[in-house]
Amino acid sequence: MKLTDCTPETIARAWEKLKETRPLIFHVTNAVATALQANACLAIGAAPLMSQYPEEAEELAGLAQGFLVNLGTPTDAALETVKRGMRAAKGRFTLLDPVGYGASRFRVESTDALLREHSFSILKGNAGEISLLAGVGGATKGVDSLSSGDLKRGVLELARKHGCVACATGETDCLSDGESVVRVSGGSSMLPYLSGSGCVAGTVVLSVAAACEDAAPGALAGLVAMGVASERAEEKCSGSGTFAPALIDELHRLSARDLLLESRSGGARWQVI
Repeated sequence: MKLTDCTPETIARAWEKLKETRPLIFHVTNAVATALQANACLAIGAAPLMSQYPEEAEELAGLAQGFLVNLGTPTDAALETVKRGMRAAKGRFTLLDPVGYGASRFRVESTDALLREHSFSILKGNAGEISLLAGVGGATKGVDSLSSGDLKRGVLELARKHGCVACATGETDCLSDGESVVRVSGGSSMLPYLSGSGCVAGTVVLSVAAACEDAAPGALAGLVAMGVASERAEEKCSGSGTFAPALIDELHRLSARDLLLESRSGGARWQVI
């Protein structure tokens, strides 16, 4: 499905499919966010599977409906697991999160090599990472985004170049299917204070895409869900320390009807730009 064909009903149905199918999501992810991503995966109705052991990569990737690759804390074993897993993940939904792209030459070269050698369904990073990856400006500080470049052009060109859905997260999110660009508004101002919040977004996006078997509405539904859940979590938390469990709670409580109503209210959640 194209992004321009997505409706509030499409988004709600994509979220509903999570509870029906409970997709298994194999993660090769970073040590900082592993538990947070696993809990978020369970909260929304999917099933997490984490490993960085190369010897079981092909078997696990073959079992899963989605394969998430996150380069936040890269190791030789993790990169080998990714390479083996991607060979077995053909026909599955895959997501690459180039955490810290631009922070070191190693991260840049590793990400570029993966994109040359493998096809991913979804490419998701923060605004700085995606801007740098697309060559449209932007800056990062470690794994955090300092500034973004021309995100509209960046996600469009990345989606076209790699034949994927490209997402850039930030104060507003941008995503493209290679034909159009959609801006997603909303989300909590507390998200930058939670280490791993962007990693959680990757888990949510891929889980929905695997459940509804379509990258474009899955990515859009996942980003809208993160926005709504994080806003509700901010209302209930007392600071950054209690924001994390509140976010997991709100992701767990979030229903397809919630997304339908939030998406219909003024049509402000997302728009083609």
